[in-house]
Amino acid sequence: MNDIVSGALLFTNERSAMGYRINKLAMALTQPTERDRMKADEEGFMAEHGLSEPEKQLIRARDWKGMLEAGASIYLLLKIGAVTGHPLPVIGAHTAGRSA
Repeated sequence: MNDIVSGALLFTNERSAMGYRINKLAMALTQPTERDRMKADEEGFMAEHGLSEPEKQLIRARDWKGMLEAGASIYLLLKIGAVTGHPLPVIGAHTAGRSA
């Protein structure tokens, strides 16, 4: 039985390890004080969480599909989206190559 959906990115252990820093940053955003800190100084917040320059660029560009490809969890992307003013329909449309 084939349980892989064509074209879907599966969130595997390997993908999770690739996206560790982005996911860790996003997980921090569960705390209101951390959300405020990211809103006040996004660059500093990303640096504090040890993101690489390519990872920072994905967040700067709000490249949701790129973040998924880099190993971010869709559930944690929603936390970044909430802080940056990008709701689920916008993120979903972007990852599907459509406009919201």
